[in-house]
Amino acid sequence: MKYFYSFMLLIFFNSMVFAQVTERSATMSLGNNNAFTVDLPGANKKLAEKMLKEYLKDYGKVEKNKKAKEYYVTQTRVPAIETGGMVNLYAKIEERKDMSIMTLWVDNGTSFVSSDDIPSEAAGVEVFMTDYRNKVRKEVIKNDIKDEENNLKDLNKDFKKLTKKNEGYHKDIAKANEKIAEAELNIEKNLMDQDVKNEEIEKQKELLEKITEKLNNVGRDN
Repeated sequence: MKYFYSFMLLIFFNSMVFAQVTERSATMSLGNNNAFTVDLPGANKKLAEKMLKEYLKDYGKVEKNKKAKEYYVTQTRVPAIETGGMVNLYAKIEERKDMSIMTLWVDNGTSFVSSDDIPSEAAGVEVFMTDYRNKVRKEVIKNDIKDEENNLKDLNKDFKKLTKKNEGYHKDIAKANEKIAEAELNIEKNLMDQDVKNEEIEKQKELLEKITEKLNNVGRDN
């Protein structure tokens, strides 16, 4: 029973690991052959190809068939793919909306690897592709982190601008309050000056009335 559960867990684990790798027949430079594909969510073609070239470098010289838009490495050994001999790897990246797709053909010298012929080799290809997919996924996440860090920097810059504006507004209010206080003092002084001036006006009126009265009295004394 213990071995049964271990076996079931292994199947479950493999199904989870390889869930993103699919197998199908696809056209490439050497015709229509069995291939394996994996989705690369969030990765554009430029990123996926960059990561693919870096990944394949561990297995030999990476060359490109420009006409077929394929990258290939010939006569290499891939530990995950136990064929007992050398293999030729052919890979292509295609871009889709918000993702890319990597297609891989593995020539084991006699045929292109497929689960129908030798399941263990196909399982090795899935391990190989899953490892590549995880590397791409990590790079996508790293780029997402950089983008979000840049967004955070932009938000912090905006916040600093807002705080500076807020400080400016407070300074404007302080200056305005000073002017208001000064204006209030000026109003009080102005009212006092008005009172003084009003008294001067009243006195001037009285003086004018007296002079006018003198004018009117001229000749009345005779």
